[in-house]
Amino acid sequence: MNNKLWIIGGANVDICGTAQDEIIEKDSNIGHIGIQFGGVGRNVAEICARLGVDVSFVTCFSSDANGKLLQEDCKNKGIDISHSIVSDKYPSSMYLAILDKDGDMHVGMNDMRILNEIDESLIESIFQNINPEDMLMIDGNLSDSLVSYISKHKPCMIASDPVSVAKCKNLDGILNQLDIFKPNAYEAYEYTGIKITDPESARENLVYFLNRGVKEVIISLANHGVLFGTQDELLWLTHRQIHLENATGGGDNFLGAYITQRLRGVRPKDALYFAITAAVSAIERSAEDRKTLSTEVIESMIEAMEIKELVL
Repeated sequence: MNNKLWIIGGANVDICGTAQDEIIEKDSNIGHIGIQFGGVGRNVAEICARLGVDVSFVTCFSSDANGKLLQEDCKNKGIDISHSIVSDKYPSSMYLAILDKDGDMHVGMNDMRILNEIDESLIESIFQNINPEDMLMIDGNLSDSLVSYISKHKPCMIASDPVSVAKCKNLDGILNQLDIFKPNAYEAYEYTGIKITDPESARENLVYFLNRGVKEVIISLANHGVLFGTQDELLWLTHRQIHLENATGGGDNFLGAYITQRLRGVRPKDALYFAITAAVSAIERSAEDRKTLSTEVIESMIEAMEIKELVL
């Protein structure tokens, strides 16, 4: 099956600092700092390309030095960027993350103004190339007006990630158009106002999104697993203990792995098992070691993930 994945979203230069000790607020902390390429849209494109999917990534690159490096990196990873544009109006999109000594997120900041250069005329030209059997993924970094236009004219299934609590509002008006939606627990709370603490509150969160029109909703709960809901089933899936190396990008690996399998016609529950394994395996590796993950490697580790299901 040669269905294609189209991704519209952000590509960032990520600066990630991991604290050596407990973080002291409003002070200079000792730690390790690294630079790599990221962005939800780009990250999902990378994992999907690694898993053998034909991926076309649509974004706006800056004409600056970082923009050129981002373009070259995408090409080297087998990601088609021929439909993307280049602008000299803004600097390259950047993301700054501060991780605690355990490798978990403490605070992040992004500057993605350059995505404002993506307009309806560009989307219209891209949609002419999309087949009904393809899949479209958008991230919450796009403006609410642009995602509204995309949802009204979507030529195929559409998946989305809200990216952050601050950007949840960008997708609020199109939930009824989403085939696949993957918020985390904090983002889900921003929509529902219901904190996930037990099976009943988990069920209420899933039902909220299903009642809003989402067809497949997945709520990631970090080391507590994932919630999954369709009109036919509501599940809480847990897995073995995580040996955290770097939590950055774990959710992107999950979504990329899930939509890869769904694009291939794999049923949702099997796609979930695959995606959980891909995400856990990713955050237990360094950014460099994640490059070794493949469909075959992930499938070989599913059983060892010790995934359990709770029907809600």
